[in-house]
Amino acid sequence: MVIEVSPLIHIEVVVRDAEKAAKFLNRVFGAKKVEENIADYLSQFPAVKVVHVQLGNVIIQFIEPLTDGTIWADFLKEKGPGVHNLNFSVKNVKEVGRIFKQEGLKTLFKLNIDWSQFINSEDLRSNIPPVYMLEGSEIVGFRFELQENPFKEEKIPEGQRIKSTYDLKRE
Repeated sequence: MVIEVSPLIHIEVVVRDAEKAAKFLNRVFGAKKVEENIADYLSQFPAVKVVHVQLGNVIIQFIEPLTDGTIWADFLKEKGPGVHNLNFSVKNVKEVGRIFKQEGLKTLFKLNIDWSQFINSEDLRSNIPPVYMLEGSEIVGFRFELQENPFKEEKIPEGQRIKSTYDLKRE
């Protein structure tokens, strides 16, 4: 089975200082903070500080570990700053978890997100499953953060729609 994915949602990068990283990209590339409501929501968890920055057509989610013993603190300690995961939407995240397990890769954790914090309730679908953090580092060099799109089908923004093929138009 081939898993269809959305366009890239964000690249998650673990750093020692999320604000410093964001300021560097702003100073050098003019990159701006974006999705501050999402970053603030995720920063409510005591383990991390989160900053989202748009660089070109990519969102970089900087994660600054604040607590030892977390997946991000362990990553920083073992590997130093770097890409932790790539985030995409999929049609059925539970099925993807099963496929990864069949491939010998584990689910690191599942995170329930209160999507109503940043999406109008009339645009939200019901029964949104958790976001899955899946291992993939030993094969592809990064982990996967996969989720189902929280929007009702007719409300999914065009740039987030899952398609069978994409044309990057890099001529």
